[in-house]
Amino acid sequence: MSAVVPSLLPRDYLDPDTYAREVESILAANWLPVCRADQLDRPGARVAVTLAGRPVVAVRNGDAVRVLANVCAHRGSTVVDDGPGVGSTLVCPYHRWAYRVDGSLIGAPLSDGADLDGACLPTLRHTIWEGFVLVNLSGDAVDPHESLAALTYELAPWRWSEMVTVASKPFRSTWNWKVMVENWIECYHHLGTHRDSVEPYQPSRTTQVANSGGAPWAAMTVDSLDGVEGPADEWMPGIELDRSKHLSVWSAFPLLLGGSVSRYGFWLQLLPIDVDRHDVIWHLVVHASQRERFDADEVTRLMDMLAGVHAEDMVACARVQKGLASRLTDRFRLAPLESTIAEFQRWVVTQLER
Repeated sequence: MSAVVPSLLPRDYLDPDTYAREVESILAANWLPVCRADQLDRPGARVAVTLAGRPVVAVRNGDAVRVLANVCAHRGSTVVDDGPGVGSTLVCPYHRWAYRVDGSLIGAPLSDGADLDGACLPTLRHTIWEGFVLVNLSGDAVDPHESLAALTYELAPWRWSEMVTVASKPFRSTWNWKVMVENWIECYHHLGTHRDSVEPYQPSRTTQVANSGGAPWAAMTVDSLDGVEGPADEWMPGIELDRSKHLSVWSAFPLLLGGSVSRYGFWLQLLPIDVDRHDVIWHLVVHASQRERFDADEVTRLMDMLAGVHAEDMVACARVQKGLASRLTDRFRLAPLESTIAEFQRWVVTQLER
């Protein structure tokens, strides 16, 4: 069987100029995850992240969610640190300029006579899709409820919109962000990278890839061996017998990576920094109705297990980046189970050529 011809070359994972083009044509131009809506569970709750050099903050403003530029209108300082927080105001630590959670300016100390016309934290275009707060920095991306409609159908059995966050853990990565995405969207590497941890329970050979029809997503399921799914009374609501043994793995391009099994879900938040550095935050999510089943010990156990799998992926991705940087290979040769990578690479090229 012939391999699928890819549309990116190894040099596209190494060149700072290519990364700079990706920031504008791919990252800023598409929908990026800021947080889960459940993390904004009360008025004033916030989550700040830096997306490819753009500091943003999602906030709960009464019953509404807003995504604001996390950049003070005074001298350009970031207003709040990355991560979660809560408060009725957003106060810049540099000179104490203060903003309401709708982004409007409250006051600026000792600023009589200064030009405060239009001073605010600008509101950025956002939406909530399957419980994810997504932002579009360019403001003109196709609504994800349209572009990801078929992915929504694929994910329906796991009820992502009803999940709540129970734990998060960050990791620093020293390879190109596309290497991380491509590692996630194929389960072929269970054979090697996870041969003792995942492959014995969710074998690569059982992978079934969904047809995205060229839309900006990838999804697949991997069948688990009997017993891995756990007792039926612990499955998430809506999980039927035919889905109970599935490991679901998916991505909404470019940066949202997710997965789930019968009892819980998880997602990876990619935060690119430059051509060969990005942060990854692992989030563990469970169905809201079953939150009490996941006590501190169980959450720790699951996060340790997921972190162990991710540590194996980190070794693999670092090896890929080292090989690409050697410039001793000039092309990729993809196996049939990596058709998702071919689709992702074609999507990247199309975005760069717009």
